[in-house]
Amino acid sequence: MSRRCILVLGMHRSGTSALTGLLGLLGATLPRDAMPAVADNPLGYWESRRIARFNNRLLESAGTRWDDAAAIPAAWFRDPARAADRAEAARLLAEEFPGGGSFACKDPRICRLLPFWLGVFDTAGVDPHAVLLFRDPLEVARSLAARAAVPEFRPAAIVAPDRGVLLWLRHMIDAERHSRDLPRHAIEYRELISDWRTAVAPLVAAGLLPPPHEAAVAAVDSFLDPSLRRQRSDAGPVDRTSSLPPPAAMLMEAFRADCRATAAGPAAAACDALAPSLDRLVAAYAPLRAGLGPLAAEDPWATAILGSLARLPPAGRPAAGRRALFLSGVPTSVGHVYRVEHPLAALRAAGWQADWLPANDPQAAARADDADVVVVFRAPWSDCLAEVADRCRRRGRPLVYDVDDLIFDPALMADGSIAVLAAMPEHDRIRFVAAASGQRTLLERCDAAVLSTRPLAAAAGLHVGRTRVLANALGPALEAAAAEAVGAVSRVSASDGRPRLVFASGTPSHDRDFAVAAEGIARLFARRPEPLLVLVGHIDAGLYPVLRPFADRIESRPVVPLPQVFAEVARCDVNLAPLEAGNRFCEAKSAVRCLFAAAVGLPTVAAPTEPLREAIVAEHTGLFAADAGAWERQIERLIDDLAFSRRLGEAARIHALADFGWEAYRERAVAVFGGLVGSLS
Repeated sequence: MSRRCILVLGMHRSGTSALTGLLGLLGATLPRDAMPAVADNPLGYWESRRIARFNNRLLESAGTRWDDAAAIPAAWFRDPARAADRAEAARLLAEEFPGGGSFACKDPRICRLLPFWLGVFDTAGVDPHAVLLFRDPLEVARSLAARAAVPEFRPAAIVAPDRGVLLWLRHMIDAERHSRDLPRHAIEYRELISDWRTAVAPLVAAGLLPPPHEAAVAAVDSFLDPSLRRQRSDAGPVDRTSSLPPPAAMLMEAFRADCRATAAGPAAAACDALAPSLDRLVAAYAPLRAGLGPLAAEDPWATAILGSLARLPPAGRPAAGRRALFLSGVPTSVGHVYRVEHPLAALRAAGWQADWLPANDPQAAARADDADVVVVFRAPWSDCLAEVADRCRRRGRPLVYDVDDLIFDPALMADGSIAVLAAMPEHDRIRFVAAASGQRTLLERCDAAVLSTRPLAAAAGLHVGRTRVLANALGPALEAAAAEAVGAVSRVSASDGRPRLVFASGTPSHDRDFAVAAEGIARLFARRPEPLLVLVGHIDAGLYPVLRPFADRIESRPVVPLPQVFAEVARCDVNLAPLEAGNRFCEAKSAVRCLFAAAVGLPTVAAPTEPLREAIVAEHTGLFAADAGAWERQIERLIDDLAFSRRLGEAARIHALADFGWEAYRERAVAVFGGLVGSLS
């Protein structure tokens, strides 16, 4: 008869030691050579020292370690070298858990190595029953950080909170995904401490433990001292997850739902949604995280990874064969590239049938009949769209509004907030206000809206029931153009020693934006003879009196097609992304300008709008400036410290491609539009 193993799976500092010790008191066999109790874990670890050391060697051979969130390559598990490792593991298992009856095997590293250990159990004739033990990741992170205060435990510390949370995600996702074929149940640590009888009842019901007798109950009650639950995140009887990074909060709630299930449930769906992005992001940021040890006070790249995961909508990816129709109100615009061409490419890559037409094409209504979702980009309400809306409503298909500027507020159009409109003749302004009213009407007639920034989504949410954010990003053609520019274009300053600041404007609406930085640049130029300014596209240096004394240091370059912007920017040294402060239109604009620079390795000095703060990791991929003095200081920092500037530029390139590149965009686009399909049923 096969032996039975209660396999305790959980992140370090999650209470796995407490659970395993409890199982021993209730009759499960514990390892012969268990780690001793120490001040860091006064109840004892109850895991085999020999198996833990062996697992550390396995992780090292896989190119990782216990405190690294990198995925273990599938090829490592299939390597023929694992045969010898499995034989050694089977021997350790027999020596550590001799005899018969159920035994409790616990080592948090097994979460990462579970496919390997399942092979060992199979070879050894052991039937594992998994227990997924989970604890609030903020408590886990605080517990890991507390170790740094004691020299003895410092080698096992992780100080940066987001690094600890990221590692929690890795352990729990790996444990859940690889234990689905096992009998299992989930236990939350706080419930184990408050009501251990209910928590372990499924193990008793499954015959893995005998019914607890009076002496065992007394021993467990004495063993589980609730005061040992340190680093609490709750102020009352129920843990609060509002301060958790969203992906961790989502996974916590999914595991809580799984506490009532014995098979793959909500946690499986949550892990499947997060795992591919987690693997990709951890790998992408690895060069930047390599120099950060576990005792670093902050890990900005772990924070960036968690932020990127938070921007992945919590929607499953529907099967191939879905149909989407995009109707574009401005097919020749740059926005059409970001909001129509890019999502079409993403959906097609996922197996959708996706196409577009001009918004008022006579065939639009008929084509809408065949679509699972219809998306209208930057178009005002019209008779044609009224018919499209009617057909969508009759067939229960969602009609979605999409835009990347705040152009659906007539009052904003009329009050002079948009620089290009303020300079127009009155009759043209009236026409734009009317168009904004038409945009508003369309928005109000739609079932949902997809917007490029969170401020834009907040504004749209006043008029439509559901909003989703899908940031403008780099499509495959733009990524290729950026890579080509990196390889082919050299910075001019390398030959003449004169650093170049660059501002690229794709539309004539940024005159007032640049005025925010112009005074700071003029101050710098008055003191420093070497910097130069390069203006690309729709921007006239003559509009700024403070810059007129430096006309011979300003180079104006023409408007170029979008893919050629990378080569223009790559010639320079510092990118500028000014936006007018306090202007609702500007506050809602996307971060594309800094992404173009980042893709070719340029750091940006930017206005501190919310979208730019999401795109730039302050002091690591770029700098922020809110007034003329700050613009002067931040630009000077970058031109004075070449090593600092290059470090920021390289980090900006990695960050932009990881968080706003094609792979990230494709994941989000499929999730966003897939989540809208069937949303009316």
